[in-house]
Amino acid sequence: MAQDNNYELPLNWQQKVSLWFGELKVHLLKDKVLYLYCAVTTVVIYSLSLYFQSPIRYSLTTYLETIGTACYITFLMWCTYYYFYLIVQKEKSPTKQFLRKLAQIFFPLNRTIAVATLVLMLTLVFSNHTFLKSLIPILHPFSFDEAFINLDRVLHFGVDPWVITHSLFPGAWSSYVLNMAYNAWFFLMWGMLIFFLIYKKRPQLRQQFLLTFVLSWMVIGFFFATLLSSVGPCYVEPLSENNYFSPLMETLRAQNQYLLDIEIGQLWALATQEHLWHDYIEQANSIGSGISAMPSMHVSIAVLIALSIYRLNKIAGYVAYFFALIIQIGSVHLAWHYAIDGYFATVLTILIWKAVGYLIHRYPSAFP
Repeated sequence: MAQDNNYELPLNWQQKVSLWFGELKVHLLKDKVLYLYCAVTTVVIYSLSLYFQSPIRYSLTTYLETIGTACYITFLMWCTYYYFYLIVQKEKSPTKQFLRKLAQIFFPLNRTIAVATLVLMLTLVFSNHTFLKSLIPILHPFSFDEAFINLDRVLHFGVDPWVITHSLFPGAWSSYVLNMAYNAWFFLMWGMLIFFLIYKKRPQLRQQFLLTFVLSWMVIGFFFATLLSSVGPCYVEPLSENNYFSPLMETLRAQNQYLLDIEIGQLWALATQEHLWHDYIEQANSIGSGISAMPSMHVSIAVLIALSIYRLNKIAGYVAYFFALIIQIGSVHLAWHYAIDGYFATVLTILIWKAVGYLIHRYPSAFP
């Protein structure tokens, strides 16, 4: 009986290179919609900045160094955590297992290149948002603050929301904890972004998170922010000489001074608000620059994170929803936002999340 000779001929180097690039193409095409969105919006925004001779300089690399540093620090933190985890688990050869895990992360190399390329694309999303946010008062001068002050009062039975939060959470320590949670938002956002960049088990959920993320910065953080241009409580007085929020700002400054006096910390929100005010006066295009209250991107991204985590684990999702509520409270308590800013951001984020989810299920070939 004749035997089948089922074996593969060894590939030559040209075939190996061709196969390697073919696999890289497959990895890149999985995020083709994201790449297309980032490329088109960047070209359009850059072209418009040249055509209209914007007084604020546009830069593609505003966040490049920051994101690179964040990736490096994140990697070092993970390495430290994982190695100590192996030691605690009494792994026989922790170093060998650690190196094996690193190899699994970085190889095949074409997958790593695809992730790095996507990170570079996302730096453009942040750079574009910062540039556009700085343009908001030029495109549509701030004009809705008084309306939102009145609407807040109507929605909360004639009481300003900040009065409610400071009644429920009085004192410097409460403000300090809320400020810590507000700052923790940046780390949670970064952690979730990194997670979904490399998460492969549920590709449709991954695509839904990433697309909702980038669209939220444009649709909520620029389009509606321009349409409903407002500065928020902390900037009402310096911009309009309306001292309506003076009691709130005086309360926060007194609490900040108390924390400084006992050498426990400070309310970082006040220093950040001052920094953003300086950038606004100088018309700077730097990391985080730009003044805009409505809608709240802090609340928007916190809600997006909660929606995503809930799909992964319901119990963790409830914790994430609670964190989103804390961000909503903190945004008002620390004078960043009107309450309506967060409410409206929540509605818009859910609508974008639902719309993206519908498109992903309606056109699965576009979102492999």
